[in-house]
Amino acid sequence: MRYFRCELHTHTTLSDGRMTPEELVDRALECGYDAIALTDHNTVAGVKRAVKAGKERGLTVIPGIEWTTFWGHFTVIGGKSDVLWRDITPDNVDGMIKRAQSTGDIVAIAHPRRMGYPLCSGCHCDYDIGKLTGADNYEVWSHYYPNEGVAARQQKEQWYSLLDKGHRIAAVYGYDWHSRDDVPPSYAYTYVGAESASERDILTGLKRGATYITVGVEVDCKAVVGGKEYAIGSVLPEGETQIKLSFRKIEDYRSDKPSRLTKAEIRTEKGVTALPAEFGKQTTAEISFSRYCTVSVYGDRKREEQLLAITSAFYRGGRK
Repeated sequence: MRYFRCELHTHTTLSDGRMTPEELVDRALECGYDAIALTDHNTVAGVKRAVKAGKERGLTVIPGIEWTTFWGHFTVIGGKSDVLWRDITPDNVDGMIKRAQSTGDIVAIAHPRRMGYPLCSGCHCDYDIGKLTGADNYEVWSHYYPNEGVAARQQKEQWYSLLDKGHRIAAVYGYDWHSRDDVPPSYAYTYVGAESASERDILTGLKRGATYITVGVEVDCKAVVGGKEYAIGSVLPEGETQIKLSFRKIEDYRSDKPSRLTKAEIRTEKGVTALPAEFGKQTTAEISFSRYCTVSVYGDRKREEQLLAITSAFYRGGRK
């Protein structure tokens, strides 16, 4: 298995984007993506064109849609479900998520703490988070300057709160990509662990929760139990657990690159353990946990220490 660079939240001129489906595919290839999902607002009108262009040019394009409702947005990828945005209400949203998932689609809660009305109706998630815990993914980071600001902090803490309650929901980033961004602002990547960059394998990796999000840092993170290695998103057997970490710079990252790493933090339901981190060197730690374990990476970027990467969790025990 390897990790593939993906963007799972994109738009074209068929909704409110500035690129045609074909231009989106070309731009994604220029930016080094292995796979993208097209998630126009409440329409799949551009999907066939994007998928066709992807096949011709060598890019995996996953069919999708963004449910753009008055109370919150969701990206739904896979292209199999028949749920209509206008049928979703605060009372039935969890059932609609499960209905989409029953077809094999992957559902993510999109930019849940972003500013909503009057700037963007529904951008802020006003659904009861207790009714959304069946979702597969959570946009811990979104859009520009994803690791900075109030919304980023609130989204991270809300995701942690779901893990603390025993829910299994993977961290993803949503570029919410609308235009070429020839001179890109700060943005992030979602990396998905999969056997290949095919649609089927990327969807399988997302379902497993084999993801991490990053601003300029490539993360190699494994858990070792009983001599066996496990990927991010795995449910681990009982036993002594070692977390193995190593980091590399993403050389083709197009925004401000981190100059150095300062630390890694391993978070469990019991608290946070800080470790030294350095590009090109492996870090290991013995960890005890009964519910979940996730890793955050910090470093210097834009002349200040920033949170640079977050992995989805390793798990133990049953799901609540």
